[in-house]
Amino acid sequence: MRVVTVVILLFFCKVAELRKASPGGARNRVNHGRAGGSRKNSNPVKRYAPGLPCEVYTYLHEKYLDCQERKLVYVLPDWPQDLLHMLLARNKIRILKNSMFSKFKKLKSLDLQQNEISKIESEAFFGLNKLTTLLLQHNQIKVLTEEVFLYTPLLSYLRLYDNPWHCTCEMETLISMLQIPRNRNLGNYAKCESPQELKNKKLKQIKSEQLCNEEENEQLVPKPHLSGKPPVIKIEVDSSLCHNYVFPIQTLDCRRKGL
Repeated sequence: MRVVTVVILLFFCKVAELRKASPGGARNRVNHGRAGGSRKNSNPVKRYAPGLPCEVYTYLHEKYLDCQERKLVYVLPDWPQDLLHMLLARNKIRILKNSMFSKFKKLKSLDLQQNEISKIESEAFFGLNKLTTLLLQHNQIKVLTEEVFLYTPLLSYLRLYDNPWHCTCEMETLISMLQIPRNRNLGNYAKCESPQELKNKKLKQIKSEQLCNEEENEQLVPKPHLSGKPPVIKIEVDSSLCHNYVFPIQTLDCRRKGL
């Protein structure tokens, strides 16, 4: 009997110990599960957090830099100089400054679409004499001149659409450049946003005489004086009625000059 009693007591003691241990074990399992879950949820945050280094990789023996959606406002100094393709879409870049890409002399394509670019300085693409593709669509560019592209003689693919182009005399050199027949892949689909009379007109279809409004023309033509005396007009000798374009190669354009 004593042996049976001892066995029964040991049995109930063991059951009591298991009951005490199980809630703690359950809590430990729950806490462990929560910790594991939080670690899983934290991974995407770290992956897409601002400041994450850009990805550099090689595809078909050509080096790429993928720095899209990084909230960048400028080019980082530690990027490899032997890049051939640079992907900078969907960032916060507002100004392309002079010599901004000058150290990337091997660059063949530059993707700057869907930034906040409103100004491109005249030597922003200095040094990019091997660049063939430039994507500038979906930005805030209003005015641009041919001068910007003097340093990209091999440029053959240019995207400019979905920018609020202000089509005035200041745009004349760019628009004339886009209309040269061999530049058929430059600036396709780009349209004027203003002035109102040119709204939605394609840059490739606008005539140069449409770009200057009446106020700008009045600055070129002297108004008659009311004193009764004929105005003194200073005659300026125009060296050429034609326009000499230097992009992509030197071209003399004498269209619509009345020659």
